[in-house]
Amino acid sequence: MSLEDSVSDFEIIRKNLVKAGFDIAISRVENATDFSNAIQSQTFHVILVDYNLPSFDAVGAINLCNQCCPDTPVICVSGAIGEIKAIEILKLGAVDYVLKDRLERLPFSVKRALEEAREKKNRKFAEEALIKSENRLKDIIFSIADWVWKIDLDGKYTYSSHQGTDLIDLSQDEIIGKKPFDFMTESESQRVSALYAEFVKNKAPIVDLENWIIGKSNSKICLLTNGLPIFDQQGNCIGYRGVNKNITERKLVEENLKQNENELNFAQQIARMGNWSFDLRTNKMKWSKNMYLILGYEPNTFEPDYSLFIKLLHPEDVNIIDEQFRAIIQNKSAVSFDFRYVLENGNTLWVQNNIIPIFDGDNLIELNGVNIDITDKKRVEQELIKAKQSAEASDKLKTAFLNNISHEIRTPLNGILGFAQIITNPNFPDDEKAIYFKMLNASSDRLLNTVTNFIDISILSSGNQQVVRTECNPQRLIEWIVSKFKEQCNDKDLTLNIIASELPAEFRFSTDEMLLGKILNQLIDNAIKFTDSGEISVGFNVLNTELVFFVKDSGIGISEEYKNQIFQNFDQEENLDNRKYDGTGIGLAIAKGLVELLGGSIWAESEKGEGSTFSFSIPLK
Repeated sequence: MSLEDSVSDFEIIRKNLVKAGFDIAISRVENATDFSNAIQSQTFHVILVDYNLPSFDAVGAINLCNQCCPDTPVICVSGAIGEIKAIEILKLGAVDYVLKDRLERLPFSVKRALEEAREKKNRKFAEEALIKSENRLKDIIFSIADWVWKIDLDGKYTYSSHQGTDLIDLSQDEIIGKKPFDFMTESESQRVSALYAEFVKNKAPIVDLENWIIGKSNSKICLLTNGLPIFDQQGNCIGYRGVNKNITERKLVEENLKQNENELNFAQQIARMGNWSFDLRTNKMKWSKNMYLILGYEPNTFEPDYSLFIKLLHPEDVNIIDEQFRAIIQNKSAVSFDFRYVLENGNTLWVQNNIIPIFDGDNLIELNGVNIDITDKKRVEQELIKAKQSAEASDKLKTAFLNNISHEIRTPLNGILGFAQIITNPNFPDDEKAIYFKMLNASSDRLLNTVTNFIDISILSSGNQQVVRTECNPQRLIEWIVSKFKEQCNDKDLTLNIIASELPAEFRFSTDEMLLGKILNQLIDNAIKFTDSGEISVGFNVLNTELVFFVKDSGIGISEEYKNQIFQNFDQEENLDNRKYDGTGIGLAIAKGLVELLGGSIWAESEKGEGSTFSFSIPLK
């Protein structure tokens, strides 16, 4: 649009732009009212304003533009206005001014204004995408139970998630600038700070470092710390980023178990043991009072014999007795081993059996032994094994989470930042910028999908995912989801087919359409990711009282030994170091969780190199 009261000047301006190769649609207004109405009701790429008009001027026009269309570039096209006035309109927001006796400059000014406006728009979009990604990352950090932190080389906190305030009687802002060692006893501070200095010196990761801090109300808190060094572009270590896991309860359990074991050993020495003897010459056996008691009998109410021992012996431990008896005869020495009794009340009693044999020459004539009740000890050992396995599984999941979130968020984020810098560089040609802008969009989509997947698995794991059932048309849902993947399949030269169902096109059933869509989305995305050529088929059929959906591909397939792991969190057949396909490794875990939430089941049929078929059932309701 041109704010110009001279028809002849307007026509000269228009001809100059057309001559320069602009395909334009330009309109003219010549007063404040028409100008105001135009910028409020229409959108323009560039606005040209004359400086002096009978009842209006460029200053008023620019002020209106700043209010109504601040992103539209304004160029002042006027006669001689003087340097002071030119500076004034540039300060107000005009991107340039062109004198009417130098209109050959106008096409270049317009071109530059359009390019700057486009770059400004792209930069704004990239900044908004980055802010959105950062907010989603903050949401993820907020949703996990561990304390996420970042420190500089001096050990001072430069970031602390809100979980830190649950442990330390300080706000997040008050934690910033302090060191972890500030919350420790003097001896613990010296120990941990020395270890930290070694980590920094060697640029090494912090792995499972147990450390004690003084928390709220002077409580002692044990943290399991894991962290990775942060490097600048020159490869210099500038700090650490990591996670503190509160393992105080686990440590107290371990200490209590150790104390209970010590107390148990003492109690066994004074009460929970019984001695016995067996004379092989007379085939007679004797029990002490406590031997009767630990086996559940009233003392001295009958005379025990070897047949009763065999009767009480656990069937699976008969071979242990035979092996130890042969060892006694062969080595002529004492033995100690564990075995089980099955008491008359059905309970299993673990005992440690210590035996000293007596020989007459080469003839074994007597066995003297002590049975120590170690049932509680065995139970404690099993609990310790389970606690250790649980801790290892938790640590493995945490490590996988850190590795995945680091890789799957940092990689597209670097792409966004890098391509944003490229497309804002005026020296790059427009055609190359378009390519990089497409790459920036792809990185943004990847980051958005990653964050969405982490939020979905977090909601599923916490049990907070709600099911909202509505009437759903599965055929239309599949068609809609497949349409979203068409471009992606075209890029890989894949054929994406919908297999017609035997059910009517308008068939509907009750389910959560959004969750069902997420399941199909995960399976189709997974199929495209692992298929380099061929086709992918999607469809459903009715089987008894269920709908069975399937996604079949001609991709790389799954090895037999890996089929049992594909629905686990953060799992891909190739590990993080050598895998060729990106992704968080939780897509199938999300699909499985959502299928089970809808009352169905999911399974896979595949051979390595022969493609895969993922199927899941949803009950008809």
